[in-house]
Amino acid sequence: MTTLHAMKTKIFVILLLAATAQITYPQETARERIEQRRQAEAARSSSTSQYNISHSEDELTYILENSRWSRIIYRYLDLSKPENSPLLLFTKIFTLLQNNEIKAYEYLDGQELFTEDYLINFTEFTERFGIQSTDIPLDEVQGYYLKEVYYFDTPTSSLRVTPLAICPIIQRFNNIEGTTRYPLFWIPYSEIAPHAKQMPVMLSPLNNSIRGTIDDFFRARRYNGEIYKTGNPGSRTLSQQTTTPEELKAEQERIEQELIDFEKRLRQQEVSQSRPTTPRSVGNTRKSNIVGTSQQTMRTRRY
Repeated sequence: MTTLHAMKTKIFVILLLAATAQITYPQETARERIEQRRQAEAARSSSTSQYNISHSEDELTYILENSRWSRIIYRYLDLSKPENSPLLLFTKIFTLLQNNEIKAYEYLDGQELFTEDYLINFTEFTERFGIQSTDIPLDEVQGYYLKEVYYFDTPTSSLRVTPLAICPIIQRFNNIEGTTRYPLFWIPYSEIAPHAKQMPVMLSPLNNSIRGTIDDFFRARRYNGEIYKTGNPGSRTLSQQTTTPEELKAEQERIEQELIDFEKRLRQQEVSQSRPTTPRSVGNTRKSNIVGTSQQTMRTRRY
């Protein structure tokens, strides 16, 4: 009787342990699944954030890493200048933002961070600037900041200029500071480019037959914008590096001239490389040289 009771007790303990194991194993597996899912979501989130960082700056990063020479330029495009009159695109930008069709990023002094952390919220943005969603402040938008990169394109041995981002600027007046510029937000040009290609404009106020799109306007550099900053380690504006309006103007003109001279040198190299080489005559070298010199002189006189 005692032996039978001991056997029953043993069987009961074994069954109890088996049941406990069956219960515990699924619970551990579920916890593991939850943890794995959490880690996967975190990895996806990190990957997405990294993609957003690299996607917005991908073109610039590629250019800086693969060009023998490059320079980042920041300009202010004043809409009161006739050359910039085609830039009537704020209504389009405002509508696209309102419909969540493009991304815009906070304007930060000294840097542009196109990451999820700095995405603007349209509602918060309109409230901050006192803008009604049904009342687009066209009259207040007086210009744009433009970030562009000049670089030497090695495959074509030519100077290229690529727009990188634009920032609408509104001007408001108050009794204390007078008229003040307020940058609204940065938009990577890659965000606006597909829409800019579908916006027809007259590209020249002097020749109405020259037509194209807003994208053509940017790509062909038909705008007129003063330089207010260049890429530099401290991200300082030109006004921070100069002390008088005259010094500021001189620095702007110096940088513009450097860009023009660099482009001229490249074009001169292209012309010299494209000229056919005249084979030297094996015959009467002296006579040939005299004739050649005479012909060259006549060309010079004629032109």
